[in-house]
Amino acid sequence: MFNTAEYRKSDPGVNEFFLLREMNHRLANTLAVLTSVLRRDFSLSASPSLRESLARFESRIVAFSDLHRSLMIGAAGDWISAQYYVENLCKSLSEALLEPLGVRCEVSADKGDLSGERCELLGLVIAELVINATKHAFAEGIEGRIRVDLVRKVDSWLCIVSDNGNGSKARMPGVGSKIVSQLVRALGGNFSTKSGRNGTTVVVSCPN
Repeated sequence: MFNTAEYRKSDPGVNEFFLLREMNHRLANTLAVLTSVLRRDFSLSASPSLRESLARFESRIVAFSDLHRSLMIGAAGDWISAQYYVENLCKSLSEALLEPLGVRCEVSADKGDLSGERCELLGLVIAELVINATKHAFAEGIEGRIRVDLVRKVDSWLCIVSDNGNGSKARMPGVGSKIVSQLVRALGGNFSTKSGRNGTTVVVSCPN
């Protein structure tokens, strides 16, 4: 079994990801405060049509807040259902990002437990890949679909993120590729990318 704590001790650079966890926490709180401010400032004085528009924006803000909270699952010592975590994360990604753009998300996850710390790292990988596909994969007129599969092997996990978008485009440029590479390294795993006319598939493999 891969020991994330030991890896963290041996590579101080991985502390960036625990800083990122704190940033996710603070951003979720900031979005919650923003929602409260909107309600306070406009609930009484706004016209009915403006209140309706504000309600739509509020629901989007809440969706993004839920997404950032979904990325934070618990303390490093907690063991949780990887299936539940990935399904809940994909639901949050759909509500915040995909559904408003008309992109469908499919998810299939095997049963099994992972530490909260490793789930968070895996969740950051999934979120980065989904966001990248949302930004770059779909030309106008494409009925977008993103699929996330989490497959449990004897001594490892496979996480497969695929889309039916424009595979010929340059994908996961610069920063996105570096983020995914460092996150997967923190998991002690590796990843590969295959892109073609029928879309792009990224396969992440990491030990238990």
